[in-house]
Amino acid sequence: MQTPLFPRPVRGVRAIYRKNIGACGPFADITVDFEPNPDGFEFVTLVGEDELEASYAEAAREGIRQELAGRTDVRVTLTAARVHEVDSNEIGFEQAGRLAVRQAVAALGSDG
Repeated sequence: MQTPLFPRPVRGVRAIYRKNIGACGPFADITVDFEPNPDGFEFVTLVGEDELEASYAEAAREGIRQELAGRTDVRVTLTAARVHEVDSNEIGFEQAGRLAVRQAVAALGSDG
């Protein structure tokens, strides 16, 4: 049996992605919780569509799933998100999702 990627919860991981191309570029700001889930990968959003477009939440989920590289023992909860009305797009949220996984894994390593 494979050791869980997240043997314990890592909560409140905030990932901000901003890439300036000229004066503007993709922007995303998400906060997520990671926890072990032996039942398989699960992504839950607590952020309503009035705060975050569904396509942005889906892009964050996809970025997280890609960065997990096939690991399915994780439950991820999107607890907060912030957008920029001009500069936010799916690419930014996908990259923020990837960044959140890297930050959560780093947080596990820094605790030990």
